[in-house]
Amino acid sequence: MRFLAGGLVAAGAFALALALRPLPSPLVVVPAMLTAAAMSLVWWPRARPRTAAITAGAGVLGATCTLVWLADPGVAGGPSTYVHTVAVLTLITLTVRWAAVRQAVPAVGVAAISEALLAMQITQPPPSGFDAVALTLFWSVGTAGAVGLGAYLRALDRRRVDAVRQARRTQRVQLARDLHDFVAHDVSAMVLQAQAAQILLDRDPSEAAAALRAIEEDGARALASMDRTVRMLRELEGESASAEPLPGLDGLPDLVRRFADAGFPGTELRIEPSGPVPREVATTIYRIVVEALTNVRKHAPAGSSVAIQVTDETRAVVVTVADHARDQAPPRLPSAERTGVGLAGLAERVQALGGEFTSGRGAGGGWVVKAVFP
Repeated sequence: MRFLAGGLVAAGAFALALALRPLPSPLVVVPAMLTAAAMSLVWWPRARPRTAAITAGAGVLGATCTLVWLADPGVAGGPSTYVHTVAVLTLITLTVRWAAVRQAVPAVGVAAISEALLAMQITQPPPSGFDAVALTLFWSVGTAGAVGLGAYLRALDRRRVDAVRQARRTQRVQLARDLHDFVAHDVSAMVLQAQAAQILLDRDPSEAAAALRAIEEDGARALASMDRTVRMLRELEGESASAEPLPGLDGLPDLVRRFADAGFPGTELRIEPSGPVPREVATTIYRIVVEALTNVRKHAPAGSSVAIQVTDETRAVVVTVADHARDQAPPRLPSAERTGVGLAGLAERVQALGGEFTSGRGAGGGWVVKAVFP
């Protein structure tokens, strides 16, 4: 569309020039026509990488033809010169905007000389001496404006690219946190169940088989979370994919049931919000519970009781996860030490939603994780 519009504008300008006054020398008209065509050509996506070369070629052609015309000037350029000037300034603007700096500098330099010399075509006879220098300098003001406009558009393009890159980076970081929040929980459960299955394999094969089935379920969930993350990453690269919604409050009962079956039967869940909870807050609450239960599984003695509450307090949604070791609790199965960053990431997310996040030792022992969402 831009190519056709530019061509129509150039054709209309030359038609008007022919109707209003005698046709100037071909040394004036032909470069103007070719430069206008070049101005239209650079809007074509395939020609855009060659913008600097096209601008330099148009500059060399225009400057050469003007210098030859000055040797035997005829009719002044008139509208042809004005069209030529506009086309050159447009090429300069687009070159500064799109071309690499090392290519743009010489191309713009040549085009600037060509544009300055066009001032000689607008008077009859052409000026000489000081008047010629003053006229070319005045005519070059347009070049300065074109360079400034091109630099401004280039900065806007760079800012837009940086914003997209930053947005993608933020989304990738968020996906990495999602992967940590969900996959780490399932994988830690698999490790615990595998350790239990090793102990029960000879003593109680049926219980060992149940532990292996639990490992299979946790592995399937971990794979589903990874598959969802991969689909989201593909979406960031422009590929079409439908990502499944992340769990919210409705996913907590099943999460707690699986956690209790994995060796923490004293786990209690109470969900009592008085009104609907925003989806983003509900998803964050689910992440908080997942991370807290993962830490309980890694650090608390087996059989510890865990209390999970989602309630309303003074117009705020509050989620609390607290664990307490039972008296004479059986020893924890050995597990590999692992340092995570889940709580720090959750704190940032809660703060981004305008809430408050705390975690630390409880008054009666154990560990308490709490988040308040306004």
